[in-house]
Amino acid sequence: MEYYKDTLWKGALIFLICVLGGVFYVKSEKVSQDYSGFFVYGTLVGFWLLLSSMHKRHLVINHLQGCYQIYIKRRLWEEGPLHQIFVRLTAQTDAYGKRFYSLIINGHGLEGLALASLSDKYEHMEFLGRRIARKLKLNYFDYLDVSTRHVIRHRPPLERDEELQV
Repeated sequence: MEYYKDTLWKGALIFLICVLGGVFYVKSEKVSQDYSGFFVYGTLVGFWLLLSSMHKRHLVINHLQGCYQIYIKRRLWEEGPLHQIFVRLTAQTDAYGKRFYSLIINGHGLEGLALASLSDKYEHMEFLGRRIARKLKLNYFDYLDVSTRHVIRHRPPLERDEELQV
């Protein structure tokens, strides 16, 4: 799976707005207060967001070896076992108490990647999340931390505690 980090467009937008705002601010003749620091700071933050997220990311799920790999700029950035990566249904509540659901793929060393945008249809999003998790052979977690709707396909290996062994 290839994707760009979602801060790419945010950084580009901040950078563009601050550069254009700074140019118009400098061109204006009536300057009663000095706001140039705001535009310089915004330009630097936008440029940093743009540079840090402009490289394509690759997520490789290898079921034969039982691991996933994340590549940034064609370099291995993170690698881990399949039990550390999952599909999750997330919930957000608006000011009126209505819940909206979205699907993400997340895990250790992986930035949360949105698979589906916000929807108020819980059943549809749950069905879609379970289907994606089944096709990718990954764990699925409901938006509740404790739920009977979780689907666990990969479990972490049992660790033996040497202090408890007789």
